[in-house]
Amino acid sequence: ASPGSDTQASSESARSREHILQTLSDLSRSFQDIADRCLLVLHLEVRVHCFHHLIPLAKQGNYAIVANAASMDYDPLVVKLNKDISAIEEVMGAALQQHKFQYIFEGLGHLISCILINGAQYFKRISESGIKKMCRNIFVLQQNLTNITMSREADLDFAR
Repeated sequence: ASPGSDTQASSESARSREHILQTLSDLSRSFQDIADRCLLVLHLEVRVHCFHHLIPLAKQGNYAIVANAASMDYDPLVVKLNKDISAIEEVMGAALQQHKFQYIFEGLGHLISCILINGAQYFKRISESGIKKMCRNIFVLQQNLTNITMSREADLDFAR
């Protein structure tokens, strides 16, 4: 082997290593971008669940009720939202780092409060018992979110 061919092979090897490192770096950036988008989608997914369950609650819920045991149960849409949020929390809590988990759930209390407050305009009538039922719905949502975020969801106090 001539001395020139060793230099040429060494140069090709260095270029090959640089190319591999650049490819790996590009792949790393691509995977990070995908991970960030997935986290954003999860963040939005939880919020879509809130709109999906709470807008019909405001538009179709009956709060002009007479007090009896059945009328004071939690609204089925609130129960379903709580189940959805809890199921998402269970899976995400086991899979995500704490700061990513917080990103998904932070601000939900404020969003729910805004949906409920803005949805109140759709109530045709509301009785004293209806007000109590809505307050109970808000309270159970607040309890669930407090358990998930480990901080008081004070925004829901405004909705109550």
